[in-house]
Amino acid sequence: MKIESNKFYFLIIFLFGIVDVFAGPGGSGPPAPTSKKPPPPPGLSIDENSVIIIAISLLFGIYIIYTNILKTKTPI
Repeated sequence: MKIESNKFYFLIIFLFGIVDVFAGPGGSGPPAPTSKKPPPPPGLSIDENSVIIIAISLLFGIYIIYTNILKTKTPI
């Protein structure tokens, strides 16, 4: 059993090595100290449609609960 476990770990390490090769060299590093300020963030807001997403998730939850109640048999 121990040999099988070692093969699994070697496979994972091998796959990490392949991913590292495809990822390429490291990042560009920190900005140069002579630069004045970083570029502005993108214009889109993260929570632009959060109210719609919450409403859809609530409706989906109500649907799941309702279908679960219909499937369960109530004793008389």
